[in-house]
Amino acid sequence: MAAAGKSAEEGMVVNVEHLMAYVEEQKSEGNAAFKAKRYSDALAAWQKCIDAIAQADGRPMDVEDMRLVLVVRSVLHSNRGQALMHMQFWRRALKDLDEAIAVDPENVKAIWRRCKAHEALKQWAEAEADAALLLSLQKSTQGRLLEQAGITAPKLEVARKLYATKREEADATAAETFEDRAEEAAATGLHKLRERFEEATKRNGLHGNAELATELADMVTRPGGVSAQHVANVYQIDDEDAETLLAWVRKACTMKDVLNGVV
Repeated sequence: MAAAGKSAEEGMVVNVEHLMAYVEEQKSEGNAAFKAKRYSDALAAWQKCIDAIAQADGRPMDVEDMRLVLVVRSVLHSNRGQALMHMQFWRRALKDLDEAIAVDPENVKAIWRRCKAHEALKQWAEAEADAALLLSLQKSTQGRLLEQAGITAPKLEVARKLYATKREEADATAAETFEDRAEEAAATGLHKLRERFEEATKRNGLHGNAELATELADMVTRPGGVSAQHVANVYQIDDEDAETLLAWVRKACTMKDVLNGVV
Protein backbone atom coordinates (compact mmCIF):
# COMPACT_ATOMS: atom_id res chain seq x y z
CA MET A 1 0.00 0.00 0.00
CA ALA A 2 1.35 3.43 -0.88
CA ALA A 3 2.13 5.86 1.91
CA ALA A 4 -0.60 8.35 2.84
CA GLY A 5 -0.58 11.40 0.59
CA LYS A 6 1.39 9.61 -2.17
CA SER A 7 0.14 7.90 -5.27
CA ALA A 8 1.08 4.30 -5.99
CA GLU A 9 3.24 5.49 -8.88
CA GLU A 10 5.23 7.85 -6.62
CA GLY A 11 6.07 4.95 -4.32
CA MET A 12 7.38 2.69 -7.09
CA VAL A 13 11.10 2.26 -7.63
CA VAL A 14 12.10 3.67 -11.01
CA ASN A 15 12.92 1.10 -13.67
CA VAL A 16 16.06 2.95 -14.74
CA GLU A 17 16.98 0.38 -17.38
CA HIS A 18 13.63 0.88 -19.12
CA LEU A 19 13.84 4.67 -18.71
CA MET A 20 17.37 4.86 -20.11
CA ALA A 21 16.45 2.66 -23.08
CA TYR A 22 13.79 5.16 -24.10
CA VAL A 23 16.06 8.12 -23.37
CA GLU A 24 18.93 6.68 -25.41
CA GLU A 25 16.61 6.03 -28.35
CA GLN A 26 15.31 9.61 -28.37
CA LYS A 27 18.78 11.00 -27.64
CA SER A 28 20.17 9.17 -30.70
CA GLU A 29 17.41 10.63 -32.86
CA GLY A 30 18.30 14.07 -31.54
CA ASN A 31 21.99 13.53 -32.23
CA ALA A 32 21.25 12.45 -35.81
CA ALA A 33 19.04 15.48 -36.36
CA PHE A 34 21.74 17.75 -34.95
CA LYS A 35 24.37 16.30 -37.29
CA ALA A 36 21.97 16.89 -40.19
CA LYS A 37 21.57 20.50 -38.98
CA ARG A 38 17.90 19.93 -38.24
CA TYR A 39 18.23 21.77 -34.96
CA SER A 40 14.52 22.13 -34.19
CA ASP A 41 14.06 18.36 -34.53
CA ALA A 42 17.08 17.78 -32.29
CA LEU A 43 15.67 20.11 -29.65
CA ALA A 44 12.33 18.31 -29.72
CA ALA A 45 13.91 14.85 -29.40
CA TRP A 46 16.12 15.88 -26.49
CA GLN A 47 13.18 17.56 -24.78
CA LYS A 48 11.28 14.25 -24.90
CA CYS A 49 14.19 12.70 -23.01
CA ILE A 50 14.15 15.46 -20.39
CA ASP A 51 10.38 15.12 -19.96
CA ALA A 52 10.72 11.36 -19.49
CA ILE A 53 13.41 11.82 -16.85
CA ALA A 54 11.26 14.42 -15.08
CA GLN A 55 8.58 11.77 -14.52
CA ALA A 56 11.03 9.99 -12.24
CA ASP A 57 11.55 13.04 -9.99
CA GLY A 58 10.85 12.27 -6.36
CA ARG A 59 10.62 8.52 -6.92
CA PRO A 60 13.09 6.14 -5.25
CA MET A 61 16.08 4.76 -7.14
CA ASP A 62 19.54 3.44 -6.36
CA VAL A 63 22.28 5.99 -5.73
CA GLU A 64 24.27 4.91 -8.78
CA ASP A 65 21.16 4.99 -10.95
CA MET A 66 20.35 8.46 -9.67
CA ARG A 67 23.84 9.67 -10.57
CA LEU A 68 23.46 8.19 -14.07
CA VAL A 69 20.10 9.89 -14.58
CA LEU A 70 21.46 13.25 -13.44
CA VAL A 71 24.49 13.04 -15.72
CA VAL A 72 22.32 12.17 -18.72
CA ARG A 73 19.90 14.97 -17.89
CA SER A 74 22.80 17.43 -17.73
CA VAL A 75 24.12 16.22 -21.10
CA LEU A 76 20.69 16.66 -22.68
CA HIS A 77 20.39 20.25 -21.48
CA SER A 78 23.95 20.90 -22.66
CA ASN A 79 23.10 19.47 -26.08
CA ARG A 80 20.02 21.68 -26.29
CA GLY A 81 22.20 24.65 -25.42
CA GLN A 82 24.59 23.75 -28.24
CA ALA A 83 21.74 23.48 -30.77
CA LEU A 84 20.30 26.82 -29.67
CA MET A 85 23.74 28.40 -30.06
CA HIS A 86 23.89 27.12 -33.64
CA MET A 87 20.52 28.84 -34.15
CA GLN A 88 22.01 31.97 -32.53
CA PHE A 89 19.42 31.93 -29.75
CA TRP A 90 22.09 32.84 -27.23
CA ARG A 91 19.92 33.77 -24.27
CA ARG A 92 17.71 30.72 -24.66
CA ALA A 93 20.87 28.64 -24.86
CA LEU A 94 22.06 30.09 -21.55
CA LYS A 95 18.93 28.83 -19.79
CA ASP A 96 19.59 25.24 -20.86
CA LEU A 97 23.30 25.49 -20.13
CA ASP A 98 22.62 26.94 -16.67
CA GLU A 99 20.33 23.98 -16.01
CA ALA A 100 22.96 21.52 -17.27
CA ILE A 101 25.58 22.96 -14.90
CA ALA A 102 23.16 23.11 -11.96
CA VAL A 103 22.46 19.39 -12.38
CA ASP A 104 26.11 18.46 -12.93
CA PRO A 105 28.64 21.14 -11.86
CA GLU A 106 31.43 19.15 -13.52
CA ASN A 107 29.87 19.18 -16.99
CA VAL A 108 32.81 20.99 -18.58
CA LYS A 109 31.29 20.95 -22.07
CA ALA A 110 28.27 22.83 -20.74
CA ILE A 111 30.50 25.35 -18.94
CA TRP A 112 32.59 25.91 -22.08
CA ARG A 113 29.48 26.32 -24.23
CA ARG A 114 28.04 28.78 -21.71
CA CYS A 115 31.35 30.64 -21.83
CA LYS A 116 31.06 30.95 -25.62
CA ALA A 117 27.42 32.03 -25.37
CA HIS A 118 28.43 34.80 -22.96
CA GLU A 119 31.16 35.76 -25.41
CA ALA A 120 28.62 36.03 -28.24
CA LEU A 121 26.50 38.33 -26.06
CA LYS A 122 29.60 40.33 -25.09
CA GLN A 123 29.01 39.48 -21.45
CA TRP A 124 32.71 39.57 -20.74
CA ALA A 125 32.64 39.25 -16.94
CA GLU A 126 30.47 36.13 -17.15
CA ALA A 127 32.64 34.61 -19.89
CA GLU A 128 35.75 35.34 -17.84
CA ALA A 129 34.18 33.67 -14.79
CA ASP A 130 33.37 30.52 -16.80
CA ALA A 131 36.92 30.35 -18.16
CA ALA A 132 38.26 30.69 -14.61
CA LEU A 133 35.86 27.97 -13.42
CA LEU A 134 37.16 25.61 -16.09
CA LEU A 135 40.75 26.36 -15.12
CA SER A 136 39.93 25.53 -11.49
CA LEU A 137 38.34 22.24 -12.59
CA GLN A 138 41.46 21.55 -14.65
CA LYS A 139 43.52 21.75 -11.47
CA SER A 140 41.14 19.84 -9.21
CA THR A 141 40.73 16.94 -11.64
CA GLN A 142 44.31 16.91 -12.96
CA GLY A 143 42.99 17.87 -16.37
CA ARG A 144 40.92 14.69 -16.70
CA LEU A 145 37.56 16.33 -17.37
CA LEU A 146 38.93 18.95 -19.73
CA GLU A 147 40.89 16.35 -21.66
CA GLN A 148 37.72 14.32 -22.12
CA ALA A 149 35.97 17.43 -23.48
CA GLY A 150 38.84 18.30 -25.79
CA ILE A 151 39.66 21.57 -24.01
CA THR A 152 43.25 22.51 -23.16
CA ALA A 153 44.49 24.68 -20.31
CA PRO A 154 46.52 26.99 -22.62
CA LYS A 155 43.43 27.61 -24.74
CA LEU A 156 41.44 28.46 -21.62
CA GLU A 157 44.09 30.81 -20.29
CA VAL A 158 44.20 32.71 -23.59
CA ALA A 159 40.40 32.99 -23.53
CA ARG A 160 40.35 34.14 -19.89
CA LYS A 161 42.90 36.90 -20.59
CA LEU A 162 40.94 38.04 -23.65
CA TYR A 163 37.71 38.23 -21.65
CA ALA A 164 39.48 40.12 -18.85
CA THR A 165 40.77 42.68 -21.36
CA LYS A 166 37.35 43.05 -22.98
CA ARG A 167 35.73 43.45 -19.56
CA GLU A 168 38.17 46.17 -18.56
CA GLU A 169 37.58 48.01 -21.84
CA ALA A 170 33.81 47.77 -21.40
CA ASP A 171 34.06 49.03 -17.81
CA ALA A 172 36.18 51.98 -18.93
CA THR A 173 33.73 52.88 -21.69
CA ALA A 174 30.80 52.60 -19.29
CA ALA A 175 32.53 54.93 -16.82
CA GLU A 176 33.31 57.48 -19.55
CA THR A 177 29.76 57.56 -20.87
CA PHE A 178 27.96 57.29 -17.53
CA GLU A 179 26.86 60.93 -17.35
CA ASP A 180 25.61 60.94 -20.95
CA ARG A 181 23.66 57.74 -20.40
CA ALA A 182 22.25 59.03 -17.11
CA GLU A 183 21.10 62.25 -18.78
CA GLU A 184 19.54 60.30 -21.64
CA ALA A 185 17.72 58.01 -19.20
CA ALA A 186 16.48 61.02 -17.21
CA ALA A 187 15.24 62.75 -20.35
CA THR A 188 13.47 59.60 -21.48
CA GLY A 189 11.85 59.16 -18.08
CA LEU A 190 10.72 62.80 -18.03
CA HIS A 191 9.23 62.50 -21.50
CA LYS A 192 7.30 59.35 -20.53
CA LEU A 193 6.06 60.97 -17.32
CA ARG A 194 4.74 63.97 -19.28
CA GLU A 195 3.00 61.61 -21.71
CA ARG A 196 1.35 59.80 -18.79
CA PHE A 197 0.27 63.18 -17.35
CA GLU A 198 -1.33 64.21 -20.65
CA GLU A 199 -3.01 60.81 -21.05
CA ALA A 200 -4.46 61.05 -17.53
CA THR A 201 -5.82 64.57 -18.06
CA LYS A 202 -7.36 63.58 -21.39
CA ARG A 203 -8.82 60.36 -19.99
CA ASN A 204 -10.51 62.26 -17.15
CA GLY A 205 -11.64 65.24 -19.20
CA LEU A 206 -9.37 67.64 -17.32
CA HIS A 207 -8.93 70.27 -20.04
CA GLY A 208 -6.53 73.16 -19.79
CA ASN A 209 -3.28 71.50 -18.66
CA ALA A 210 -1.63 74.80 -17.76
CA GLU A 211 -4.42 75.80 -15.37
CA LEU A 212 -4.58 72.29 -13.89
CA ALA A 213 -0.81 72.24 -13.41
CA THR A 214 -0.94 75.58 -11.62
CA GLU A 215 -3.65 74.33 -9.26
CA LEU A 216 -1.69 71.17 -8.51
CA ALA A 217 1.53 73.13 -8.06
CA ASP A 218 -0.20 75.27 -5.41
CA MET A 219 -1.30 72.11 -3.64
CA VAL A 220 2.16 70.52 -3.84
CA THR A 221 4.04 73.57 -2.56
CA ARG A 222 1.74 74.50 0.30
CA PRO A 223 2.80 73.50 3.83
CA GLY A 224 2.25 69.79 4.36
CA GLY A 225 1.89 69.12 0.64
CA VAL A 226 -1.01 67.09 -0.72
CA SER A 227 -1.89 63.42 -1.00
CA ALA A 228 -2.91 61.51 -4.10
CA GLN A 229 -6.13 60.58 -2.31
CA HIS A 230 -6.96 64.27 -1.86
CA VAL A 231 -6.30 64.98 -5.56
CA ALA A 232 -8.41 61.97 -6.53
CA ASN A 233 -11.29 63.28 -4.41
CA VAL A 234 -11.01 66.84 -5.72
CA TYR A 235 -11.00 65.89 -9.40
CA GLN A 236 -13.07 62.71 -9.06
CA ILE A 237 -10.40 60.49 -10.63
CA ASP A 238 -8.84 57.19 -9.57
CA ASP A 239 -5.82 57.02 -7.29
CA GLU A 240 -3.41 55.89 -10.03
CA ASP A 241 -4.20 58.86 -12.25
CA ALA A 242 -3.91 61.15 -9.24
CA GLU A 243 -0.43 59.75 -8.53
CA THR A 244 0.53 60.44 -12.16
CA LEU A 245 -0.66 64.05 -11.98
CA LEU A 246 1.21 64.65 -8.76
CA ALA A 247 4.40 62.97 -10.00
CA TRP A 248 4.54 65.22 -13.06
CA VAL A 249 3.81 68.42 -11.13
CA ARG A 250 6.36 67.57 -8.43
CA LYS A 251 8.96 66.96 -11.11
CA ALA A 252 8.06 70.25 -12.81
CA CYS A 253 8.32 72.13 -9.52
CA THR A 254 11.72 70.58 -8.79
CA MET A 255 12.99 71.56 -12.24
CA LYS A 256 11.72 75.13 -11.73
CA ASP A 257 13.51 75.36 -8.37
CA VAL A 258 16.73 74.13 -9.92
CA LEU A 259 16.52 76.62 -12.76
CA ASN A 260 15.83 79.45 -10.29
CA GLY A 261 18.83 78.46 -8.19
CA VAL A 262 16.76 77.35 -5.19
CA VAL A 263 18.39 73.89 -5.15
